[in-house]
Amino acid sequence: MGRLFRQLVTMTSFRVPVGLSLILCCGVLVSGARADEKKTLNPVIEVGGQLWSTKISVFHKHFEKLGFEWLSSNEAGLRSVDPDLEMFGEPVGETIVRAKEGLIYRVDISVFNRGDQGSLSHSDFKNTIEKWQGFITEATNTKPEDSSDAKDAAVGLKRVLWYTADSAILLESSLSRQGPEFIRVKLAPKPKGAFYLGNTTGRVRQQVFRGDLRQNVNRNDDGEVTIKGIPMVDQGPKGYCAVASAERVFRYYGLETDQHEMAQLASSSAMGGTSPQMMYEALKTASNGVQLRVYDLIQYDVKEFFDWIEAYNREAKKEGAGLAPDDPRRIYYVDQVYEALDPKVYLSVKVNRGNYFENFKRDVMENIDAGIPLMWGVYLGLYPEKEIPQARGGHMRLIIGYNRRSGELIYSDSWGAGHEAKKMPLGQAFAMTSGLFVVKPAR
Repeated sequence: MGRLFRQLVTMTSFRVPVGLSLILCCGVLVSGARADEKKTLNPVIEVGGQLWSTKISVFHKHFEKLGFEWLSSNEAGLRSVDPDLEMFGEPVGETIVRAKEGLIYRVDISVFNRGDQGSLSHSDFKNTIEKWQGFITEATNTKPEDSSDAKDAAVGLKRVLWYTADSAILLESSLSRQGPEFIRVKLAPKPKGAFYLGNTTGRVRQQVFRGDLRQNVNRNDDGEVTIKGIPMVDQGPKGYCAVASAERVFRYYGLETDQHEMAQLASSSAMGGTSPQMMYEALKTASNGVQLRVYDLIQYDVKEFFDWIEAYNREAKKEGAGLAPDDPRRIYYVDQVYEALDPKVYLSVKVNRGNYFENFKRDVMENIDAGIPLMWGVYLGLYPEKEIPQARGGHMRLIIGYNRRSGELIYSDSWGAGHEAKKMPLGQAFAMTSGLFVVKPAR
């Protein structure tokens, strides 16, 4: 093995960083590392075009030490947020490796983003961009071919693009009225690099028609109806559930975007999350010009919410259950109201009052049958859920299926692997609902 290793290293033409040996053996990327090796992403650029013929499973096997974990059980993507991860000697944040048919086709590296790292001064923002431009130019030994504003994007983007013999490398940055938003590096194969890297929020890779989405609907013998092919995103510990859910829906439709762009559009806070109205407006903005439409099926309304609480209190008095504050003229924390509810009584009120529950089920089933996922606003904590990182409070997730036979709803949270598809009774799902809307193709 030692002799073969030396022969293969001799055959390769890329630079080998100290402490790390990379070889390509029958299209397989292999690493050998010392115990004291830094957790560096430098090989991602230094290995060049050989990366694009590497299986993502092989990358994971040999670079798991860098903190890479599967985004979902279908192994179409890897994510690392290791705090020791670095590139060119500088710390980096979330790094995502994406694959199609098992082969790597894209790498996204976050140099800075407001959601994870907070604020950055304008001078530090500018200096970081210039520093990374120098890093990439030196590492590739090529000058950037293009440096311009992205006029096709829904958010303000500046782009610097390099082409090597086999790869396209894009350095993107965004500055909003709130200040610096993000700096990121994207890599993709050449000549497809422009295809993969040039699109962002506001453009689609190919037209998606409603009729085509039905082929994504899977029906099994147990009565489950689910949508397949919805990408997973991990929002991490920040309050980006709404924008992460939006990224997943947009990627499902072929729209190249990420949660940080959506957060910029929706003025999201890492701690406070996203308001329903701002999320709705952000979706409409991002959908402009891409033949997608946004529909608000259940909109959170304060008056309507307290109508439900009044109905609950009437039933609670009959049942001898605890009452909830129901005066809309007073200011309450939403948690105070929900924590005062008896979950069983509230469930009974929600499913039996008017036709609201039937309309909810109809909206869910009609959209799932059409291959359209629903963005679902909920309040967590009313009903038990296993192994979720958020115990109580407002949250957004995706509805991806249902089972009419068992009376269950099938949903997905944007928390990475293990949260792809979960179930709960449809009644409980409606009781905890605070909002429901869909983004769907116009045609």
